[in-house]
Amino acid sequence: MNMTSTSNSIPTKKNFGFWGNLPLSRKLLISFSVLFILVVAVAFITLSGLNRVTASYEDALSQGIQVRRSSDQMIINLLQARQAERDFLLRWQTEGFGTAYTNYVPTFLREVAAVRKEIGTLTLFAEAATTTSTGDITRAQYIADINSLTLALNDYVQSFNEIVSANRKKGFDENTGFQAEFRSSAKKIETIIFEQAGLEQLEITYLQIRRNEKDYLLRGDQIYIDNINKLVSQMKVQIAAAEQLEPAEKDELVTQLDAYMTTFSALIELDKNIAIYNDKLITSASAIEPLGENLEVLGEQLAADDIKTAQANSTQTFTFSIITILIVLVISIALAITLSRQITNPILALTNTAKEISGGKFDIQAQVNSSDEVGTLAQTFNIMTSRLGQAFADVNRRASELETVAEVGTATATILDANQLLQAVVDLTKERFNLYHSHIYLLDEAGENLVLASGAGEPGRQMKAKGLSIPLNREQSLVARAARERTGVTVNDVTKAPDFLPNPLLPNTRSELAVPMIVGGKVIGVFDVQSDQIGRFTDSDINIQITLAAQVATSIQNVRSFEQSKAQADLESLVNTIGQKIQRSTTVENTLQIAIRELGQALGASRVSANIQSNSQSKGWNGGEIK
Repeated sequence: MNMTSTSNSIPTKKNFGFWGNLPLSRKLLISFSVLFILVVAVAFITLSGLNRVTASYEDALSQGIQVRRSSDQMIINLLQARQAERDFLLRWQTEGFGTAYTNYVPTFLREVAAVRKEIGTLTLFAEAATTTSTGDITRAQYIADINSLTLALNDYVQSFNEIVSANRKKGFDENTGFQAEFRSSAKKIETIIFEQAGLEQLEITYLQIRRNEKDYLLRGDQIYIDNINKLVSQMKVQIAAAEQLEPAEKDELVTQLDAYMTTFSALIELDKNIAIYNDKLITSASAIEPLGENLEVLGEQLAADDIKTAQANSTQTFTFSIITILIVLVISIALAITLSRQITNPILALTNTAKEISGGKFDIQAQVNSSDEVGTLAQTFNIMTSRLGQAFADVNRRASELETVAEVGTATATILDANQLLQAVVDLTKERFNLYHSHIYLLDEAGENLVLASGAGEPGRQMKAKGLSIPLNREQSLVARAARERTGVTVNDVTKAPDFLPNPLLPNTRSELAVPMIVGGKVIGVFDVQSDQIGRFTDSDINIQITLAAQVATSIQNVRSFEQSKAQADLESLVNTIGQKIQRSTTVENTLQIAIRELGQALGASRVSANIQSNSQSKGWNGGEIK
């Protein structure tokens, strides 16, 4: 019952989008306007080119000045950063670490940030500079120097930060850093050896260690480190030989000596690192200044390249102006040809489409890719053709479905047995309409239940054998709902229908249509069809099935009327036969025997009896009996 169709189209050549949405009058106006605009555009482009050349010269001069200014400012900021660096390193011991840090380090960081800013400006100039073929080498060297300058500045700043951090760890005085740690151990040693008599040698050795310690802190020579190592070893021997010391005191002295040496060794390592960072600081700072000067020279060379580029642009502008004039001529010719095709091609397409439609091909449409008057006409023509073709398709589909209904009606018209009639209807309906299943429910005499009377195929046979029935008041049933509402009920996706009653014998049901069978305004049953496709049934299908259901209901009513008439005729024939036999009887007893026998045979009874009593006699024959 669902039908699909494909439509062919007669395409035209695609038109330029510029023309597609314009009416013909505007196309003509625009055609002449474009020619005028193109002429003006040539003049404008030429003037713009001259302006660009002038601007290029000005930019080149401005960039050269900017490079020189940025390079000079970068060197100034670098010198100020170096001054702050030297002031901190030279004065922190005399002014105090905290005071020197506050006075000089923020200045150092500020000037370094200014240097980075100028490097960023110079980097942007390298990216924006337009160079000649030989200038590419200059730009590559310029960028390489900027990268080297950035790396050197990073090393310089890192070295300074490391020096500051190392000095903070080393200690500002004897009460901070590593100095405080090893002097704490020294104080503990003094407490033990100076409080007891007879330890003069230990005192002398200890004082020599402290003397060399101070000399190292003042001068930093390796000889003092070697002396301290020897004296510490000598003092350990003296501690072991000192009889005045208790074993616990000896152990404590050795422990404190080891702690002293551990901390002092760490301080020595810090001094080595400070020396390394200081050398790296000097090296990085020495590399920055020549790089800055070289950048200034290379930047001026790039600016000179920009001037050469501006001169080349001047020549290109003149050449471009000539080419533009030629392009205007070509566009003018192409515009005239395009405009003519815009008008003639859609009309030819409509003509060809009309010829095809006149031959009965209603699925043909003209593709006119414009929105002007011709395009509007084509769209209207296509809509009319589509509707006409759809109307013919609907008529043909409707005729086909009605033909199927008539076929089912014809096939069942000669069937006088109700069961055969219903079975033939469901089988033919399933086959002719290409359905998954169909069955018929009849309303029982009490009008309370819909009893399955017939179903297609093996599932229908099994359901009928089970005596399947549905209460008329059941909510979860499309069949009961169709009977209650006396109208067709469609569910095109049973998985989303709350009142769908699933059946395990029909697992593939996806859509269902139930229509009531009504005769003389009375519902006698429901005709239910099912499909294994979602969205199978349409409003047209409902109308077709209602027609078929009405026809089937009428056939059922006719069969029932026939069966009632036949039963009445058989009854009358039986009465006539019994009457004739009774008339031939000569005695009352014989009459009763004949009546009893014939009624028993006609009714299929196993036992029939009769009893007669006379009003005038109290005794007499009281009947007969047949077994």
